Amino acid sequence: MSAFQHLDGMTALMSELYEINERILTGDIISAKAAIKSPRMKKLLDHYHEALSEDGAVAIYLDTYEAAGGWVGLTYSYTIQEGFQPDFKVEGSVTPRRV
Repeated sequence: MSAFQHLDGMTALMSELYEINERILTGDIISAKAAIKSPRMKKLLDHYHEALSEDGAVAIYLDTYEAAGGWVGLTYSYTIQEGFQPDFKVEGSVTPRRV
């Protein structure tokens, strides 16, 4: 049995959010709320929505939220059609940060 691995676009998005949470931790970004409301966050989500689509995902949903502890969290879902019968739906919520 092989382990599940996210699409490259999703892995890259989680890495970007990890870096944003690191910047919140160090004080470079004032708060998760400020990061989420930033026009850069919308551009980031739009970019990775497109990247996931290029990776073969459909029915893509990406949204950020202020997670407990003042971090940026991500709620996501996408469907992979290629090679799966029925389609394989991936969904969840994650707060990529240092523990």
